[in-house]
Amino acid sequence: MSITNTELRKIKAPYTGKPEITDTNGLTVRITKKAVITFNFRFQWFGKPQRMSIGRYPEVMLSEARAQVIKLRRAVFDGDDPRYLGEVYTEQSLFGNIAKEYLSLRVDKDLSPKSQTLYHSTYNKYIKPMATINVETFSYRQWISYFDKINHDTSPANAGSILKRFKTLIRWAKSRGRISKCSLLDIPTSAVGCAQGQRERVLEWHECAHFWREVEMSRTTLATKTCIKLLMLTFARNSEIREASVCEFDLERRIWILPANRSKTKKPVRRALSDQVISLIKSLDPIYGKSRALLIPGQKKDKPLSAHALNRFVQRLNDKMNVEQFVPHDFRRTGATRLSENGVMPHVIEKMLGHELGGILAIYNKHDWIDEQLVAYTLFSKILNDKLQQD
Repeated sequence: MSITNTELRKIKAPYTGKPEITDTNGLTVRITKKAVITFNFRFQWFGKPQRMSIGRYPEVMLSEARAQVIKLRRAVFDGDDPRYLGEVYTEQSLFGNIAKEYLSLRVDKDLSPKSQTLYHSTYNKYIKPMATINVETFSYRQWISYFDKINHDTSPANAGSILKRFKTLIRWAKSRGRISKCSLLDIPTSAVGCAQGQRERVLEWHECAHFWREVEMSRTTLATKTCIKLLMLTFARNSEIREASVCEFDLERRIWILPANRSKTKKPVRRALSDQVISLIKSLDPIYGKSRALLIPGQKKDKPLSAHALNRFVQRLNDKMNVEQFVPHDFRRTGATRLSENGVMPHVIEKMLGHELGGILAIYNKHDWIDEQLVAYTLFSKILNDKLQQD
């Protein structure tokens, strides 16, 4: 039987009637002996009866409570927990709104394209399903349950990475005064997964030669082959080669200048070009033309190769070679390690990797050691070619 406004107005203290009166659609009225009237919504969540408060009468009128219940019932039907939805929470503490603002004001303006892609992917896959939760009231145990599912569906390392990204945007929201608290910030990575392990894979010289030979014999495109070889010979980052423009390379001066807007350090990076690298670059001209914009065009001439395509190609060759798994980024560690073994000085290797030098050197010494880089790159090519001849 429905409740009426007349019945509510007649309730006075001391109240001796039923402590709870049922309305419709799960709306109930709880009444204390002192005649404090509170609207509640009762519902089932994962098979268990739940109750949430909507507000006190007369601050919340009967008609308003009924309208709110309709929205909350809809949330239950859609699979959303109604305790973290609706008008009872402010828009600025909703997870989806916080994430959208973080993407717009921080990620898309200040972070690298690679980081932008990572955060947008995280938003679409992991934040959208949680967009309507109130981060200030979502409990510690509920966060743990959510990350347990990510751990189960993917991996402990992925759960740890997602937690780290969530904390970053929550701290950002807190620093801007959008929220005052969030139990997520108290969760240690070990409670839901693990941190991404630092890769330590370094290819041996015979593995480098074996891999090079497999690349040569593969049926993949010239673009993919050349990109992989340049990654091996320059120790550059994946995106630095894939997205490189022809205009960045001065083959006569034997120098590649990576512009600041493509550099991880946000500063230009100068690398020397060995004979073998120059030869590989020139081999692309008859196929793609000297007037092309990208050094290595992808399937469309104005689009670079995708990182996924390169990683997948390397993975296939990994499986064929039956060796310990490695990824294209491991070529950087391999080059640095093998050259260090052969006497190349650390500061030269750091410049070849595109790293900033530390301490006083970073402030006052802007030298690139281009001549020393060329000697080191040539040495790497020579040892690799000698190994190819021996095996």
